[in-house]
Amino acid sequence: MADSVELLLDPPSDLLLLEDWAALEAEGLPNQSRHQSSSNSPHITLAAAARIDERYDGDLAAAAAGSPRELATAGFLIFPTRRKFVLARQVVTDTALAGLHRRIWSALDGVPEVVPTTVPGAWTPHITLAHGLTAEQVAAALEILRNRPPTRLGGGIVRRWEAGEKRLILLGGGGIAPLAGSGDLGAQ
Repeated sequence: MADSVELLLDPPSDLLLLEDWAALEAEGLPNQSRHQSSSNSPHITLAAAARIDERYDGDLAAAAAGSPRELATAGFLIFPTRRKFVLARQVVTDTALAGLHRRIWSALDGVPEVVPTTVPGAWTPHITLAHGLTAEQVAAALEILRNRPPTRLGGGIVRRWEAGEKRLILLGGGGIAPLAGSGDLGAQ
């Protein structure tokens, strides 16, 4: 399990993605709403590594200050896993999102054991809709979602997720300052 740095969506955009999850759930298909952690919400993973701890928080907060306020989706992506598939909405990599991604990785300079698909040059920004789907379920999910076109979204706050401790730390960005104190939301 990896730690990560994630860009959340603004509340109206969050609701749009939750509607995708609900549409899949209504048809009995795997979807992210089945992930019961209170930290579960639509997001774009900007970086992931075996351990990203508080020593990076100051630089990450500075990097998050210019997070994009406008995002756009561009259809669906399917990622293979060992035996099944992940379905996601693709997010367009515009100048603002690419800049945020680059700044986050600059702030994480030297972090060991990175997840290679999150580093500059190998990153595909997306918002996961479902994981653990069979090929037949992917086809059914795409049929359900095909009339939900690409859309404009609003960017929100950047957070850090400590997987082992199950802690969220709000870093700022999206026009939102981090919570008073450390921004630590504790065990979530």
